[in-house]
Amino acid sequence: MKYSGKDDNQEDSDDQQKISILPYQANKLKQQAKEMHEMLMLLKENFEDEDCDKYYILSKNWFNQWKQFVSYDQVVNDQPPDSKFGQKMMQSYNNDLLDMRINECFKFHPLNTHPWNTWLKPNLQEDKDYIVISQQIQDYLNQNYRGTQIMRNSIGQGKNKKVVVNLFRFNATLILANTIIQIAQDNLTQFEKEILQADENCVIKDLYTLIQKTVHTFRGNYNTQNGVRIWRYKHQTDPFKGLFAEIKKQVQDLDFNDDQVFDFSGDPIENSPDITLKSLNLTQNDLVVIEFQQHYKPWCIRHPSVPVEGKCEGCGSISELHFPCKCKKVAYCSERCKVNDEQFHLPKCDPCGSDDEQVKQIIINDQSVKGVAGLANLGNTCFMNSGTQCLSNTYQLSEYFITNKYFDEINEDNPLGTKGQLVRKYASLIKKLWCGDKNIVIPTSFKKAVGQFQPMFKGFQQHDSSELITFLLDGLHEDLNRVKKKPYVESKDNQGKPDFEVAKESWDNHLARNQSIIVDLMHGQYKSTLKCPTCSQISITFDPFLTCGLSIPNKKQKSIQVKFIKSIVQIETKSLNFDGSKKTMPLYEFTKEQIIPEFKIDPNAELIFYTSFSNDFQTLIDPKSEINSVRKNSKRGYLVVKLINEDEKDIPVDDRIYLNYSQKALDGFGQQYKRTIFQSFYVIIQKEFNLKQIHLAIFKALLPIFCDVVSTSEISTPEQLRQYYEKYIQGKYYNVYFRSQSAYWQQCGFCGLKNCQDCEADYKDDTYQQIKSKVQANDQHNKIELIVFWIQSPFQNVKPADIYQYYQNQQQKKQMEEERNAINNNNDENNDNNNQNKRYVMKSNNYPNNNLIAKVTLQECLRQSEQPEQLAEDNAWYCKVCKEHVQAHKSMQIYKASDILIFTLKRFKASSGFFKQKLETFVEFPVRGLDLTDFILNKNRPLDYEQELKDQEKIEEEFPDQNETNKKLIYDLFAVSNHFGGMGGGHYTAFGKNHLNGKWYNFDDAQVSEVDEDQVVTKSAYVLFYKRRSNYENTQDFKTQD
Repeated sequence: MKYSGKDDNQEDSDDQQKISILPYQANKLKQQAKEMHEMLMLLKENFEDEDCDKYYILSKNWFNQWKQFVSYDQVVNDQPPDSKFGQKMMQSYNNDLLDMRINECFKFHPLNTHPWNTWLKPNLQEDKDYIVISQQIQDYLNQNYRGTQIMRNSIGQGKNKKVVVNLFRFNATLILANTIIQIAQDNLTQFEKEILQADENCVIKDLYTLIQKTVHTFRGNYNTQNGVRIWRYKHQTDPFKGLFAEIKKQVQDLDFNDDQVFDFSGDPIENSPDITLKSLNLTQNDLVVIEFQQHYKPWCIRHPSVPVEGKCEGCGSISELHFPCKCKKVAYCSERCKVNDEQFHLPKCDPCGSDDEQVKQIIINDQSVKGVAGLANLGNTCFMNSGTQCLSNTYQLSEYFITNKYFDEINEDNPLGTKGQLVRKYASLIKKLWCGDKNIVIPTSFKKAVGQFQPMFKGFQQHDSSELITFLLDGLHEDLNRVKKKPYVESKDNQGKPDFEVAKESWDNHLARNQSIIVDLMHGQYKSTLKCPTCSQISITFDPFLTCGLSIPNKKQKSIQVKFIKSIVQIETKSLNFDGSKKTMPLYEFTKEQIIPEFKIDPNAELIFYTSFSNDFQTLIDPKSEINSVRKNSKRGYLVVKLINEDEKDIPVDDRIYLNYSQKALDGFGQQYKRTIFQSFYVIIQKEFNLKQIHLAIFKALLPIFCDVVSTSEISTPEQLRQYYEKYIQGKYYNVYFRSQSAYWQQCGFCGLKNCQDCEADYKDDTYQQIKSKVQANDQHNKIELIVFWIQSPFQNVKPADIYQYYQNQQQKKQMEEERNAINNNNDENNDNNNQNKRYVMKSNNYPNNNLIAKVTLQECLRQSEQPEQLAEDNAWYCKVCKEHVQAHKSMQIYKASDILIFTLKRFKASSGFFKQKLETFVEFPVRGLDLTDFILNKNRPLDYEQELKDQEKIEEEFPDQNETNKKLIYDLFAVSNHFGGMGGGHYTAFGKNHLNGKWYNFDDAQVSEVDEDQVVTKSAYVLFYKRRSNYENTQDFKTQD
């Protein structure tokens, strides 16, 4: 039997396109029509009376198509199927009812089946858009067709019974502790507009119960018992934006360790069985706020209607907190807890906040720290702390903030600024450093403001203090710019005009767009000269600058990393510099000249040399090799200098074998991975040694690790050593293996197996030469290397993988204890001096002896920076005479400098493309009396142009013998930003001279200590802050430079 799939009005000539329906298929479709009819009749008959409140809906459009597909009307009336019978493939049902463009706040439990998790198009009508079906019909559809089942509940009874299909939608947001952290850390910038839906007749108590059951479906440690609160927030325009702004204002100063809480201006929705969702009369201006409580954490929302509950900062219990601190960041369950916690909380308590009115009230008093306060490291923020402390000790600038003068100049309309946010946070920080009474200030909100102005400083990556200083001063300038509307300034051709006239015009153009306290104090002027290499045409321009970068002259110094190994537990690493002219010096001479005195090695000691990189090492180095060649080979690692012990000395040189072994242990994580716990090491043996003797030689090298197990007096003779090893050590603490070089395609030279996992070197009489002959029989390039695999630690309660770390920690503790005892034996005065000296000696220990370091003066750096440099090809200059772009020669000179002059030493230079190399050259700079008379062309400040112009004629008339060039220009140092280490992981500190007491201090994050003036000049100096000496000060008896 065949049935046509075409419409009735199509001609019979299309019969060849009709779809054939097999008899069994036709019978199946007819059976479906009859069974569906019976189920629909049964639903109609029982709907009003049956005790059931769960029904499903089916798309009316899909149902009509299905009726045509099975010839429903014809079949139930015992008529032949029509022409559309079985002619159309049915699509998934209910797709046309679903609303797919919903930003859902969350799903209710159970996630896959709860009816409120299925979103339908709004305002659907029964018998027009859908029909109601029973569970029986839905199961039938699931067996025969694909689609989305949509469940809905019914309300009422009898004739009033109806299925609620269109659910009530309302604005909703979820508040978690993590949400507040994200807002506080600027990782969340707005609330997305999210909604939920529910039956409007649902009572609020049932809604509470349902959401509480849903809590466990969220990832996190949340309270699954009574950990839900529901609130209502109302806003005239956008409740999402309004709530976010309300939270942001309160939590922006919170840190990770603070309670993530805020005061809520909305109202609670009572957990009541008498209130329905409909009775709340929610509108688009309402936002339902659903709050989850995290275990052992306080609620995020604080409201007068509920007690303040959370973790007591004193005793740690979760309870009602009736005694909040004035900083509003912590609270206590009792007055006793508050008093007991004062000694811990007061150092970091900040009741001031950053509100304008609060900040204005902060003034210097007798309890103020007056600039002698540290900044807490928030995580790789030493660069920020160093730069900030330098600016804090720029007292002309700090005084501007301390006296509240900045309030009148905040420019909130500058599109290049931060609407005053950065300057407010900086001013608040400066006031805490000078007017506050805390020795440690936590700069959380300041760091956030810096990150907002310059995104590169967001997060907790290490950065450059010089870049931080520049970006911070630029940001403060834009926030304090007195120019409200910047005019367009057109550059003019100043060819042939005097320098003074061109410079003044350039400065006037700069002031037309930039006027602030930063410009007044710090902006200077460069004279830039460009010379065409073809026609010698010269172009002179004058440009403003904030900081002055100084090139460091290349003294052709080269450095090499040297690792000296005295024993397996006595290893010292230093970087040694040598003059480039000595690059052909033999290694043995370099050793006598630098290595032996630097590491305090006995000149008569016998040494061996090799290079090491990433726990691997190369062959021994001939002492006659040139030091520059050795440096190149060890550039990515170390030149290793190993001291030969007395037993190894007795072995004739021609009879020595340098046997390499490494040490491994299981990593402790699942006991699967063998981790290297000590780098490769050499033991010297004789060619005739057997495996037993090799075992004993290694054990003797490892003896320091067994300090808690055996004393040297017990094994003073070779026989005692052998007996002790065989009885107590062999196979108990470690095993010795041959390192196998086999793979799945290559046999092991020791056991002959493929893919061997190292072979055990048994304690037996086989000689080294016998083993070597066996291994090299198949491959002459095979080397014999050993592995010491630890199976038990010689220290109690220490894992084998942590042996050397534990030993090192114990030695450090002993050293600290000895130093502490030595200090206690001195008087208080000596104690203070020793502590200060020790602090800086320890810092300098990271570097080679200063006598071996290349030194240049700051004046040499200034002269180097004035030298012409040829422009790169991609930065060519257009010559108006040659009518083409040329690689001109450019030179820069300081034309004018302001009261504050900031020098940045260009220690970091590009090397090998992306990476940078740090220049460790020691730059000597005067603390007092830096004479810049010969390096600054015009001795007046940029701000003095108008007065300079007025005075010029008067000076020439009344004092014809007075020459401007005779005027001295002297600067004094007041702050230094220091950088220790290399590019991989350095550390920043700062030196600062306190303006009020004249003392120098070292600022190392939270640690602050007084230092002598002669300790300020170090090889770690990076950014130098100088202050111009006034005319009055120039007449005083100051010590000046030679």
